[in-house]
Amino acid sequence: MARKHLLKTKGNAENAAISARNVLIYIRVSTDAQAQNLLSLADQENQLLARCKRDGDHVVGIFREEGETATNMRRPAFESMIARATDGSRSVNAIIVYSFSRAFRNQVEQELTVQLLRKHRVELLSHAEPLTQDDTGDLFRKFIGIVNEFQSKETSRATTRTMKENARRGYSNGGIIPFGYKSVDAEIIGQKQKKKLAIEPAEAEIVCLIFRLAVEGDGRSGPLGAKKIAVWLNEQGYRTRFGALFGTGAIHEILTREAYTGVRRFNEFDRDDERKAPSEIIEYEVPVIIDRATFDIVQNLLISRQPRARGPRLTSTPSLLGGLVRCDCEESYALTAATGTSRNGTIYTYYKCNQGMKRGAQSGCGVTCVNRKISRPVLEKLVTDALLDQLLTTERVTSILIALKARRDSRQATADRRISELGKQMLDAEERLSRIYAAIEGGTLDGSEASLKERVKSLVSSRDKAVEALAYAKKSAANPVDIDTVAIERFIRLMRDRLVSADVAARKAYLAAIVDRIIVSERTIRIIGSNDNVQSAFCPDGQDAPPVRKSVQEWCPWPVSNQHGVATTRF
Repeated sequence: MARKHLLKTKGNAENAAISARNVLIYIRVSTDAQAQNLLSLADQENQLLARCKRDGDHVVGIFREEGETATNMRRPAFESMIARATDGSRSVNAIIVYSFSRAFRNQVEQELTVQLLRKHRVELLSHAEPLTQDDTGDLFRKFIGIVNEFQSKETSRATTRTMKENARRGYSNGGIIPFGYKSVDAEIIGQKQKKKLAIEPAEAEIVCLIFRLAVEGDGRSGPLGAKKIAVWLNEQGYRTRFGALFGTGAIHEILTREAYTGVRRFNEFDRDDERKAPSEIIEYEVPVIIDRATFDIVQNLLISRQPRARGPRLTSTPSLLGGLVRCDCEESYALTAATGTSRNGTIYTYYKCNQGMKRGAQSGCGVTCVNRKISRPVLEKLVTDALLDQLLTTERVTSILIALKARRDSRQATADRRISELGKQMLDAEERLSRIYAAIEGGTLDGSEASLKERVKSLVSSRDKAVEALAYAKKSAANPVDIDTVAIERFIRLMRDRLVSADVAARKAYLAAIVDRIIVSERTIRIIGSNDNVQSAFCPDGQDAPPVRKSVQEWCPWPVSNQHGVATTRF
C-alpha cells in the first residue's frame, strides 16, 4: 500500500513537471488611444503574467511593441520573438498573446506563422480566446483570423474616409508639418479640435530665400544648386527648425515641395510608396509661400542639372568587406569576392580585382593591375586589426570628437552672429520708433500725416519680423556639447566587441558605419573614413547607433566634412 502511494506521488510530480511550460509573452498597441484604455501594454502584461502564474508556466521572455500595426510581420519585437522561438534550442513551448488581434491582422500570415511555430513544437495561445488544441480549435482560430483581418480593413477604410473628408474641408490630418508652416487651431467640430496650416514667418522667410537663391543666386553668382544653397545658409547662420545645419536633402525637399504654391495633396501614396489613382488623391488649399511661376522655374532647373543616379554600396554581398574594398589601379574598380578550389579539393576564398577578372590586366594612375587577388581571411584580419589598433582607441576617438566639437562650435558662431545682428535690428527699429513717438508727443511731428503713418508702419513691421526671426534663431540654436570619457570608453568597448565577435552581417554593418572605402595596392592597404562617420555612429549616451548608411555621391563631397582619416597597413 505504501509502495502504491509512493508511485502515485512520483507520477503526479512527473506530470506537473511536464505540464510546466516555458512561454514567451507578446504585447502590442497600435495607437495612443489603446495605450490609455484596457488594451494598454501594462494591462496586457499584468493579465498575461497572472495567467502564467496561475497555470504554472515559466515566462522566459516578454516582447513589447508600441505604435506598430499588425497588418504585416515587419515588427522588430515580433521578429525577435519568432527568431527566439525557432532558434532550434526547443527551449520555448508556447507564445501567449492577449488576443490573436494583438499578434496578427492578416489571416494568411497568421496561419503561416502558426505552422512555422509548430515545426519547432511551439504553440500560439490567446488569453482572451481560449481554444482547444485540435482540429476544432484550428478551425476557430482561422475564423478569428479572418474576422480580425476584416475588422482591420474596415477600420482602415473608415479612417481613410474620415481623413479624406477632413482634407476636403481644408483641415490638416497631422503628420510632419512642412518647413515654413505651423499647425494652428481652426475650429471645434463635435469634440474634435480641427487644425489648419498657417505660415510660420521666420521659416517662410527662409523658404523664400532658398527659392530666390535657386533662381537668382546670391548676387555674386548665377543660380545656386542645392549643395551651394545649403553651404550659403549655413555660413550665414541659418538653421533648420531643430537647430541643425541645412543639408542637400533638406534643401532639395524644400525646392520640390509643391505645397508652397498653395495646394497640398493628401492620400497621394500607399504604404508601398506607389502613387494612388487620381480619384483617391485629395487636394486642399494652404497659405501660399511661393508663386507657381517661380516653383516651375526651379523644377526645370533641377531637372536640367540632375546627375546620373547612383545606387548604394553593395551591402548585400556576403563577404565582410564587399562594397568597401577597391583596387588601387582605379578607385572605382571593386575587389570582388571569389572562391577557388585547389588540386586536393580545398576551397579557399579571396578578393580579386573586378576589372582584372574581366580583362586580365588594367593600367591606371601609374599602377599596373595584373589580376591582383588577396586571401579574404588575410585581408579581413588586417583591416580589422588596423581599426582596433589605430582607430578604436581612447586617444584617437577623443581627438576626433574634440575636432568635431571645435568644428560644431565654429558653425554655431555664425548662428550667434546672426542672433546678434537680429538683436541689433530689433533695437534699432525700436529706437527709431521711440524717437518718432517722442517727436509726435512733443508736437514736432504731426501724427496724422500719411507719409509718417507709412513710416511708422514700416518700422513696426521690421521690428516684428526681427523679433520673430530672433526668437526662431534662439529656439534653433545648438546646445553646447560635452565630451564624456565614460561614454567614449563604452562606445569603444561596444564597437570592438561588434567588429570581433558579431556575425558577418552585423560586423559588416558596423564596419560600413565608420569606413568609407578600403584601397588595396601591391604592398599596402589604405583604410579611408571621415571623422563624421565616428560622430554618426556615436550617440550622446555612448551607445552604438544603428549602422544605417546612406549613398553618398563621391563627386560632391562637403568641404567642411571631408577631413578623411587614413589608416595604412603594410603587408
